[in-house]
Amino acid sequence: MTTNNLLHNFPEYNFKVDLSEKEVTRDKVYSILSKAIFRGDLKPGQRLVESKLAKLMKVSRTPIREAIIELVQTGLAVPSPPKGVKVAPLPTTEELVEFYDINSVLRGLAVKKAVRNITPLQIKHLQEVILQSEQSLREGSLKEVSKLNKKFHQIIEESCNNKELVFLLNDVYKRSRERFSEILSRKKRQKESIEEHKVILEALIKKDEELVEELIKKHIENGKEDLLQQIELQENISVKNNDSD
Repeated sequence: MTTNNLLHNFPEYNFKVDLSEKEVTRDKVYSILSKAIFRGDLKPGQRLVESKLAKLMKVSRTPIREAIIELVQTGLAVPSPPKGVKVAPLPTTEELVEFYDINSVLRGLAVKKAVRNITPLQIKHLQEVILQSEQSLREGSLKEVSKLNKKFHQIIEESCNNKELVFLLNDVYKRSRERFSEILSRKKRQKESIEEHKVILEALIKKDEELVEELIKKHIENGKEDLLQQIELQENISVKNNDSD
């Protein structure tokens, strides 16, 4: 049975499946499901039904069950009484503000350390990411721009040579669900973000610790404000639609 047929049989699960290994592990299933959540293919509040996912992926229910447990442990899914599990809802405004503030502090520290440790090759990779981002923006591929945005920050964070700090940043990313900014993002903000990346890179090349920390914090603050505005806008639209019913 082809993937297209599988999707037709289970239209509520709109994501591709690639399980070519003879032995399917929990980690493989978790990777597929988490990526589907990150991309927005699995929506906030959508139920994760073991039996249907097992049929979709043509595997036993055991790795599905174990992967769903891990999704709950990492905050990507939540229990749905009486016995079910669903994709975790969008974070509240208060949660977003808290996590963005934490992210600002951690990334500020990471970029200061990166100034001292970043290599010419990593600088080159950052330049390439910016060029790729501009190309993707011209092509209208906003999801690709979002992926490159994450890659830009990952290169900086890896160059700080502090594994514990990178671990904390990854954890904050997963728990704060920044990925939803990809769903809500606008072309205008992504264009602004790329320009901010250019200025951050210039400060890194100049090895100006104070300036690069200030720039990264401003960059994160701008992203937070834009996301909150988009959430407020969607909430207002939702209220108007409800009032008109």
